[in-house]
Amino acid sequence: MFKGKNKNEILEFFKDANYTIRNFSKGDIIAMEGSSCNTIGLVLAGNIDIKRLLTNKVIHVSSFTSGNLFGEVIAFSDTNVYPATVISSTNSEIMFIKKEDFIKFCTSHDDFLGMFLKELTNKIFILNRSITGLSFSTIRQKLSNFILEEYKLYGSKFIRLNSTKEKLAESLGIPRPSLSRELINMKDLGIIDYSRDFIKILDLDELEKILTD
Repeated sequence: MFKGKNKNEILEFFKDANYTIRNFSKGDIIAMEGSSCNTIGLVLAGNIDIKRLLTNKVIHVSSFTSGNLFGEVIAFSDTNVYPATVISSTNSEIMFIKKEDFIKFCTSHDDFLGMFLKELTNKIFILNRSITGLSFSTIRQKLSNFILEEYKLYGSKFIRLNSTKEKLAESLGIPRPSLSRELINMKDLGIIDYSRDFIKILDLDELEKILTD
């Protein structure tokens, strides 16, 4: 939401808002799944991960960096409890604004309200993509769906991997070794090529066919 803004610029924007700031070390839990959520968080520095910590696996839901809000959808829901655990993946600094103070700030700052609604819409879109991806049964389908969604979003057959393969595997709900094996299999079949940072689509028709098999 405040991409490209540094900490001082963000604090200046919220100079007439009521907020608190907390610091977290790498690996600290910021909010536990099932705990109540009545504040909106804003990452001032560092990175955080949203994860479902299940008995036999971890599902990576999303990651946020400096300038990103989190908890805003949950705070205004009827249940207002965290559906996943928020973890500081690096040393981080987080601003927290109580829901009531956040509402007051929105009503007196039209520019922020417009930015907030746009951010909220984008998050709903991303969530729908994640749900669709998890609905596929095979690892190849999950991976193919991810590649095709990135292709549709950016209009390029070169898919940049903005996260580690571990986080990609968690977001797709599959084991990390299984993701690596499937990337190798799809490369051997001539469907894709890949490196550490990119996936290149070689056979778009075959990728689309995989989703209907």
